[in-house]
Amino acid sequence: MARKVRLGFANRTIKMKSTLFIKIFFLSLFFSLPSFAAKKTEAKSNEFKDVRDDQKYRIVNIADRIWFADNLNYKMDGSFCYKDDENECIAYGRLYTWNAAVKACPAGYRLPTEEDFESLWTVAGADFNAAYLLKAAYGWSGETNGNDSLKFSAMPAGNRFDDETYGNQGKFAFFWSAKKGSPQESQVWYMTSKSMGLNYMDKPKTFGFSVRCVK
Repeated sequence: MARKVRLGFANRTIKMKSTLFIKIFFLSLFFSLPSFAAKKTEAKSNEFKDVRDDQKYRIVNIADRIWFADNLNYKMDGSFCYKDDENECIAYGRLYTWNAAVKACPAGYRLPTEEDFESLWTVAGADFNAAYLLKAAYGWSGETNGNDSLKFSAMPAGNRFDDETYGNQGKFAFFWSAKKGSPQESQVWYMTSKSMGLNYMDKPKTFGFSVRCVK
């Protein structure tokens, strides 16, 4: 009789342990759900969906500005794929004339001003190595990739010339500025495989360069 009692006690102990394990399991699952939801929300908050064509772009906060971390790929008049190959647009985004670029960004975003690019340069160190923090960690010719610590991910998309030819892919990343310049030219900021600097110059508005949107 005593043996049966001990067996019964053991069975009750096993059941209690099993019940306790199940409760702990479901409690841990319950408390992990908010963490999972938070990560999912964070992922969505670091992404922008363009309702015009449902394309998605990474976004990053730099110096109190929200930048696209990808080149714009919205198809419109005055925009082109490198060498007229749609696959190049998937990898590098489209190349825009300046007149197209000033109208290309989705609602809520705009083409960056000179001040926007200057703030980017300042955060990147305001020196001759600023592009090292802005360049993507792959895709640049030679040994001139960046470390992309600011998550701007500048890609060497090259450009379209006004004679409808293309060049400089792998070597240059050009980004239009909203600064008007002269009737024929406007400001473009660029990075090159020959240095780690972030610089600017004026180029014909009929050239095709990349667009990064900002707000």
